[in-house]
Parts: sequence; C-alpha cells; structure tokens
Amino acid sequence: MLTIFFNLYQNYSNVSCPRILIFCLILFFLNACSNRPEKLELLWKEIDTPTTDRLEGVYFLNDSVGHLVGGIPYQHGIYLATYDGGQTWESASFANTIYDFTSLDNGAAVLTGLSGMQRKVNREEAWFIQGFPTINFEVPPFNAVDRGVNGQLLIGGGIAFKNGLTMRLSEDFQLVALDSFPAEISDVTYINQTRAIAVGYGIVIVSEDGGTSWERLPVYNDFFKSVHFPTAETGYMVGFSGSILKSEDGGLSWSTQRDGNRLTVSDEPFRSVFFADESRGFIVGDSGLFWMTTDGGDNWKSITNLPDRNFYDIFILNEKIYIVGDQGSFIQLEIPR
Repeated sequence: MLTIFFNLYQNYSNVSCPRILIFCLILFFLNACSNRPEKLELLWKEIDTPTTDRLEGVYFLNDSVGHLVGGIPYQHGIYLATYDGGQTWESASFANTIYDFTSLDNGAAVLTGLSGMQRKVNREEAWFIQGFPTINFEVPPFNAVDRGVNGQLLIGGGIAFKNGLTMRLSEDFQLVALDSFPAEISDVTYINQTRAIAVGYGIVIVSEDGGTSWERLPVYNDFFKSVHFPTAETGYMVGFSGSILKSEDGGLSWSTQRDGNRLTVSDEPFRSVFFADESRGFIVGDSGLFWMTTDGGDNWKSITNLPDRNFYDIFILNEKIYIVGDQGSFIQLEIPR
C-alpha cells in the first residue's frame, strides 16, 4: 500500500497541483486504511423467540434465566423470559416499546420504556405501571435503568436534543431525586454505591451521591448510546457516530480510542458495549456490526459472519455472549479463547 501511494506522489508531484495537497491526500488514505479493523469469523447460533419485533435489551441472571425486551415504537411492547436457556419462553405485552430491564434482590423486576416504568413483585404476578404522583409534568421515555448495590434505582430518559432526565428511586420505589438536562440520557450505570455515570446525546455526567446531583464532564461530539464498567476503575462507552472512549479512573475522565467524527474514520453506528473484563470487550450496532477487542480497546476486530440486521444490545455472563436485534433476533456465542 505504501508503494502505491509513493508512486502516485512521484507521478503527480510535477503537475500544477501543489505537492502539499498530494501529500495530504496520501496521508488521508493511509490513515483511513489504518483505521479499518481486522476481519474475523466466529461460531454462533440463533435461538428462536416467539416474536418478530425488534428486541432492544437482553439481561441474563445465569445460564438458564434470561430476559428480553423490545417491541414496535408507539404500537406495542414485549417482554420475554426464559428459565431454561431459551428453549421455552414466557411473554407479556405492553402498550409501547420496552427498552431496558433489571432485577431486584427480592425477586421483583423493573422494566423501562416509552410508557415509563413497569414492575412486578415476583414471577407469578402481573406487571403494573409505577406512577410518580410528585411529578406534575409528562415524563419523556425512560431509556435505561440500573440497580445500585443498596437496592436504589437509577433511570435515564429523554428524546434526542431535548427533555433529558435522570431519576433516583429508593428501595421502596419512592422518588428521591429528579434532574433535567438539555439532551437525552440513553444509558446509566452505577459504578459503586455512590458513583454513577450517565451518557446521552452529546452529554456525559457523573454523580458522587448515588444520582441525587450531577456534574457534566467535557465530553461531547457524539450521541453516546451505551456505557459499561467491567471494574470500578475501567469503563468504556460508544457513540452512534462510531466513537469509542475509555476511562481508567472510574468515569471521572475519558480518553478517545476512536473518534467517530474524524474525516479519516468511517462511520460506525455503535449501539451497545459490554466488556467481560478490563481487556475483552464487544460492541454491536447496525447492519450486523459486531466488534471485539482483547487488549482493552487498543485494537479491534470486526466479526463479519453475523446476519445483516441491526443489533441493539449485548450482554455477557459466564463466558457467553448474548445479542438481540431486529426481527426478534437472539444470538448466542462463546467468548473466543
């Protein structure tokens, strides 16, 4: 490749076009080529689900018990649960799309989505809407929910460049704190009992008091869709324009591993990131996108043999990778050794 561009430079350097322009073009193409990840194929299997709806979220408690959520926006939502590793499914329907799920220590479970928050107290009970009487305005979609170590809940929501919010709930689902932001919050995570991180439409915020108050960090330039911390210090987030950022101090500062807005970097619609540990991580996105790293994000490989569908979420447990997406897609594979 270097030889090709050197020959081009030699051939055209004497014409009217300035040499500096030729040299810049050479650097442009070389840099573009260097940012292409190595391609790889992996063994995977697709598990049948009783839906063709888009699946937005996946959450597994162990190798047998798993939960999937999704639906069709503004038409209906769906929740699927398996207790035998995907051989059979229990389902429930909702008025609108469900985006996220989390379980609680007492057997209860929580869903968040376009219609707010739903919960139930155990497997046998029906889902019911969790209201918040102290909120006197129409809340935007709840995009994400995470549970803290002490049973509290953190919710993030909003719509694109407006109506962003975070909500902190106590263990008995009482509203502890509500905050608004000028942009959508798309994902939230607790790092420990007091520190939380939330990301969204050009916004990254950190809380040191469990989600009661927030500080905005100087991180912009992408629609950040997902954040994950495999350890208390090391975390990663991805954006819909193809950015990958890493933190090594518990989310207080972030370094850019891949800038999706650079002219020489291809657009990659990342939607979800999950790391098995500090080194081994995976990203999913549109059109069958599936990337992996084994060195903490310094280098990435593109897995090229998955179906050409949009993937919305990824979850890892016990060396197994779970991916969900369009057309009721539920894919499972082992972490490569």
